[in-house]
Amino acid sequence: MPEKSLAYLATTAPRGVTASASKRKGRSALGVGITTLITVLVVLLLAVFCVLSLASARSDLKLSKMAAQSTADFYVADGTATTWCAGLDSFLVNHQGTSVDWEGVLRAGGYKVAVSPEGELFVQESFTMGSSRKLTVTVSVNSEGMMTIRQWQTVSVVSD
Repeated sequence: MPEKSLAYLATTAPRGVTASASKRKGRSALGVGITTLITVLVVLLLAVFCVLSLASARSDLKLSKMAAQSTADFYVADGTATTWCAGLDSFLVNHQGTSVDWEGVLRAGGYKVAVSPEGELFVQESFTMGSSRKLTVTVSVNSEGMMTIRQWQTVSVVSD
């Protein structure tokens, strides 16, 4: 089989199209397909990342609002507990100076009193902080009516 010459190929190719141009045309069609596919995949990935970013931002906003509410609840309870301690201190000062049965006086004043096995007198109060936590304050009172804060603690409350 004789080899065809370039002159023969040039005469058989459509007018204005050379053999090398027709080869390039085939490659560029394949290149356009791959380029389009890559572009579609990149746009799709960008859309997925956009949706994930929005979901993450929404979740962070919800968490931030919960943290802000929790902090506000704590400071309200803390302020109320501080006021309660000041009231207890004033109550004790008003009853000092005489031989006083501190347990009876505190109970009569509406305070929650407990006595340890060693005879130490404790007054305790709890302040709610939202629906799931409370601030518990425990104060000890000595025989002279002087108080000492023993506990100032946030406690989780389990709902039944």
